Amino acid sequence: MGCDTSKTESKDDVEFQENGEDFSDNQIDSIKSTWPLLSRNTLTTGLELFRLIFLTEPQIKSLFMERKNIQDDDILNDPIFKEHIEKFMQTLGHVVDTLDTNRDESEQTLLLLGAKHGMIEGFKEDYFSVYSSCMIDTWESVIGEEFIIEVKESWEALCVFITRFMREGYALYQQETANTESDNEAAV
Repeated sequence: MGCDTSKTESKDDVEFQENGEDFSDNQIDSIKSTWPLLSRNTLTTGLELFRLIFLTEPQIKSLFMERKNIQDDDILNDPIFKEHIEKFMQTLGHVVDTLDTNRDESEQTLLLLGAKHGMIEGFKEDYFSVYSSCMIDTWESVIGEEFIIEVKESWEALCVFITRFMREGYALYQQETANTESDNEAAV
């Protein structure tokens, strides 16, 4: 359970990613039935997730410390960081809630969130994969014996969905920034 970012994608994940297909009813049921276990204590679950993210990619931790002026030893106890975790888990809950009702709204939310991450100096697009793989490992730990293969594959599909739109938002922001800089240089 080492948050391996080089995990192979399942056939369903690849198909979802390539074809943009909807989630199956079984995937939605698996995600929605296990979300209450994950959201029972969002702060504790979120802290577990971010602890693993920071162990896997320490540079992500340093980005938080620089942006929020938080000391290394105190980051997991910092109220500003805990607020970030709560927002992260709320956004995830919103995506889960709208899987079968208003996916367009979730896509827009994720695009904007990806663009916001594009504004963070030092944030790399590859970090989205770190979040996804660490999320699966954390969910396995929190959900326990109910984290059967069907549940795992369903959450992996959701991670692919989330990451796809966040990467797209990130790339759009990066492209827009590059275009603006190019326009400014041309005007000089």
